[in-house]
Amino acid sequence: MNNVASIQDITAIALLKYKMFKDVEMELILRDDFLEKVVTTYKELYETEKAQHFIIKNNHQIIACAGAFIKEDIPYCFYKENEYGFIGDVYVEPDFRKRGYARFLTNLVIEWMTQKEIKTIRLLASSHARNLYESIGFDGTDEMVLKIEAK
Repeated sequence: MNNVASIQDITAIALLKYKMFKDVEMELILRDDFLEKVVTTYKELYETEKAQHFIIKNNHQIIACAGAFIKEDIPYCFYKENEYGFIGDVYVEPDFRKRGYARFLTNLVIEWMTQKEIKTIRLLASSHARNLYESIGFDGTDEMVLKIEAK
């Protein structure tokens, strides 16, 4: 089974990304051109080999995905190891959950990043996914967030 997404799969992946935000009731934070922006950005990242998604299909439909992204943003771009991996877009359609798909795809992402010689991998974990990532070996960090309310 080939679990590597192609550039033709990006639109379907963008739709799953939207469902992921909707599931946690955060779709209101998304920009109006969210889908278009995701598709355009991901295509650019695929073409420069800075991103790759891994997928599982059922009847030719993507039912699970996980994304690998190589990033070089501030402050990491100033470090000796200026690139790091970021795992995102981990999503499994509700009818297919609790089958180990998220773990399987996350491990494929880690494998891909290891082949790219990435030494540090980061992700944002929802409260219900923390146990999964901790069991794979991820540690919590000291990152903090301040949300400023608009006046």
